[in-house]
Amino acid sequence: MLASSGRGCATAPVVGWVCASCQSRQARVLRKPFSALATARPSQKGSPSRQRISSSARDVTRRNTSTKHARQTGKLPENPARTRFAPSPTGYMHIGGLRTALFSYLLAKRTQGQFLLRIEDTDQKRLVLDAERRLCEDLQWAGLQWDEGPQVGGPYGPYKQSERNEIYQEHARRLLDSGSAYRCFCTPQTIGPQASKAAYVTSGCYQDCSSLSAEHAQDKAETKGEANTIRLRQPADVHKRVYTDLIYGKIQRLKRSPSASQNAEDDSGIDAADTILVKSDGTPTYHFANVVDDHLMQITHVIRGTEWMASTPLHYDLYTAFGWTPPTFAHVGLLVDENKAKLSKRSDTGLVLDVKGMRVQNGVLPEVLINFLALLGWSNPGRNDVLELQELIRDFDLKFTKGNTIVRMEKLWFLQKQHVARKIEQARTDNDLHPLKVIITAIEKEVQTTESNFLQQQIGDGKPYPDLQTYVRDILLVDSKSYQTPEQFLTRNRYFFSYDSALVPEHPEHYHQDPDSNLTITSQDLAQLTKNFFQIHDRIHAAIANHLNERSIEDIPKTSKAYNKALMRYLRDKLSYGMPGPGIGQLMAVLGWQECWQRLLGKEQPNGETAKEEL
Repeated sequence: MLASSGRGCATAPVVGWVCASCQSRQARVLRKPFSALATARPSQKGSPSRQRISSSARDVTRRNTSTKHARQTGKLPENPARTRFAPSPTGYMHIGGLRTALFSYLLAKRTQGQFLLRIEDTDQKRLVLDAERRLCEDLQWAGLQWDEGPQVGGPYGPYKQSERNEIYQEHARRLLDSGSAYRCFCTPQTIGPQASKAAYVTSGCYQDCSSLSAEHAQDKAETKGEANTIRLRQPADVHKRVYTDLIYGKIQRLKRSPSASQNAEDDSGIDAADTILVKSDGTPTYHFANVVDDHLMQITHVIRGTEWMASTPLHYDLYTAFGWTPPTFAHVGLLVDENKAKLSKRSDTGLVLDVKGMRVQNGVLPEVLINFLALLGWSNPGRNDVLELQELIRDFDLKFTKGNTIVRMEKLWFLQKQHVARKIEQARTDNDLHPLKVIITAIEKEVQTTESNFLQQQIGDGKPYPDLQTYVRDILLVDSKSYQTPEQFLTRNRYFFSYDSALVPEHPEHYHQDPDSNLTITSQDLAQLTKNFFQIHDRIHAAIANHLNERSIEDIPKTSKAYNKALMRYLRDKLSYGMPGPGIGQLMAVLGWQECWQRLLGKEQPNGETAKEEL
């Protein structure tokens, strides 16, 4: 046995080789609340302790999480999952809502389960007329077709809450009969004065309606016709319950007052108000209808944003009151901007961030938006971030990152480029351009909107310009790795649709690196090329031959490379103002020899068209 040392160790009993006093003190240290880290004074910048505190005090939601559940394994359920997306048609779907739907869809498909769509329209006063139709259109556009729900039906319908009121009334009576709920006859006037004295923000029943007998309450409600709500009767030990989450571990019930104790072992006071389940007009509250529907529709997993985490204890309480097994809950972090503020429906750069805005105004492809959203909060197990929907289903698991996710739109445009390039390559391989039709049509509409002069242009012998769709297709094929949006693509390739000789660089010196070489003569000859093609043709060959004869044999590869570089630069300046783009051969092939000839000539008509000279 080793001798103990230090304060309190001399007389303390020894257990093993550690004295009981030290062992007890260490245990107390380990029991320190996890939240203490967030308020601890940081040490010097760069020190290990500061790094640990920064890591543990991440920007999540205001919840007491258990370190035992710091990282979930992401293991998939053994049985097929039944998931749902349950939007309220009180507005149009934001990309955050689509992300929630996507995660639920991927889990269902990964486990050969079912994905349900349920319309939660109990709040009739806030309904937006065409929101439900838009919700369905947005999901279908994104490729997230539901297995049960509006338009397709299913065994657990109807799938609109406004058509399920009898079901909710039946389940409310069941809670009344079991004593798990009671009728409350408090009015806003009677609640008001007492609410200011309450310890919590959420108001409860202040006339002790829970003490009324079931018979008395029923008589007041049905015989006398007194307005009433139905409240959940919370047991005295409700604050001791444990609520679990797949991502955050244990969730503690959120107090309704900053001054209320957050200690789960504090038995003083009631920890939860008796929440209203059915309003005085007979309509169910969101939480009551949500739980009843999830149970009756046999939902096994609920994936939603952390803004709903505060409601999770109430939902668990309702499952307990009914004697039902709750589904597995997984709360994913919110989408935030670079200032860590909740993402609004329009970004700082002007991007419209509802789903229709992304596809119509921003020109984002469905597979791109799905790919982009999947990477916001989900830990992709692979190295490749460019994923189609079927690849996402194949790789999906339940590994989500804790905390909010910063949305950086640069990733969206990177994925857009990659997906379009992949699509074009596949079209070439299959010799089938049909998959490119949506992109070609979008560019064509942008040309029709912004390039009216081009559409009226006549070339050569007066024939109208070739088919616009074919022309756009050819440009897309030769510049396949640069497409982001129709507007961006047209701006990048505007020289295909208009020509301004004033934009051509004036100084030829940069066409070569050796001022004394005959490359100077070559560039001058090229400038005269269009005046008399056949005569200049011989002079160019002579200039090249003279230049090569002046160099040693060893210099020929270097000279040839320099000449080619100078020639390509000259042609790019003349044909496309020196802007980056397709290879010169591809550029000339798309423009056609007549347009190339006119641009090398470098003259314009008064109306902005390039001159057309007889050859």
